[in-house]
Amino acid sequence: MSLMLLLMVSAGLRAQAPTTLTNTVIIDLNDAEYSNESFSSILDQYKGKVVYLDFWASWCGPCKREMPYSLRLQEKFKDQDVVFLYISLDRNAAPWRNEIEKLKITGQHYRANSKVQQQLNQQFSVRSIPRYVLIDKKGKVVSDNANRPSNPALVNDINRLLR
Repeated sequence: MSLMLLLMVSAGLRAQAPTTLTNTVIIDLNDAEYSNESFSSILDQYKGKVVYLDFWASWCGPCKREMPYSLRLQEKFKDQDVVFLYISLDRNAAPWRNEIEKLKITGQHYRANSKVQQQLNQQFSVRSIPRYVLIDKKGKVVSDNANRPSNPALVNDINRLLR
């Protein structure tokens, strides 16, 4: 388990190199080195933290309009046990990476491969984006249709899970 985590962290640092954003990990699950990853193995890394999961894509206007609010939330919960996890449904890596850089989206980024997309659809029935999911520190899904970052109620939702 610790070897797997070490490999993922070091791989994440290699994947991070092309971007100048700090506190950002960018992993393309379509790369061969991540072919064995599953949605569960990704989530397992963040147990003990509240996870705000954001399904998005570079071509999704409503998704991109929410990003400034998401960044403000990250600032609000800085140094707390909250992870902002972005799962992109982009088919191509270049637009996904470019949009992360352009919008300066910090956080944990993954571009889903077909296996992970299938798992997401089984678990959450993601049929449209943006879509948000809130997961507690034990890894339990609290809301599979959580408030958007622009909704002020989300701050209270996250604070309740931090207690």
